[in-house]
Amino acid sequence: MNKKAKIITALGLMGVLFMGTGMQQADAKDKAPAKTEQQAKKTSNASQVKNSYVYTSKEFGYTLKCPKKPNVIPASALYEGKEGEILVFDNEGYNIKNAWVIIKNAFDDKNVPDLNSLKEEEAKQYLANLMATNPYESVVIVKRTGKERAVYAFTAKEIAFDSNGDGKPDSIAKADNQEIVTFFRGNKGGCYSMRLMDNPELRSEAVDSFQQGFASFTEK
Repeated sequence: MNKKAKIITALGLMGVLFMGTGMQQADAKDKAPAKTEQQAKKTSNASQVKNSYVYTSKEFGYTLKCPKKPNVIPASALYEGKEGEILVFDNEGYNIKNAWVIIKNAFDDKNVPDLNSLKEEEAKQYLANLMATNPYESVVIVKRTGKERAVYAFTAKEIAFDSNGDGKPDSIAKADNQEIVTFFRGNKGGCYSMRLMDNPELRSEAVDSFQQGFASFTEK
């Protein structure tokens, strides 16, 4: 699937306000290929996912809806120096197959504009800057709740880089997997990031469950 169409498909019912990839929602839907019977079945299964377990972090003071009770480890176990938690839903030994990474104080409040009040041209410029300075395949601004907006991005599977110092990208690095990364301010002003890890590749049902958790996130 075209990457710009894929982000619309994955976002499902979430309201996409501004896109950093130069495509309107209607265009993306038109370009999306017809679904096979198997793909349609997967989409139907994903739409039936309902997060029923309410997890409350005693240490960081937030609550959200999860697909089941997670095993919780400190975010610093994978991200050195970061405050937060990793909610693990599926693993094989030390290999994490499905998890949500929640980081508190994930960004400097002064360096990120008020997403809720951004005008269209301001949003496009902000998203263009994010695309230029981060290894993202696509990035958009979405409605996380009825009142709150968030940045929502797919990490890139292939990243061009300068291997000889001449200032021009000349090599390609390939990531083992692809993740969804979000940044937002909580209802009490906290600066958070929430990331979906789903290995070996992103599944529609995992994305659907993550988006439910993402939308239900509340600071207590």
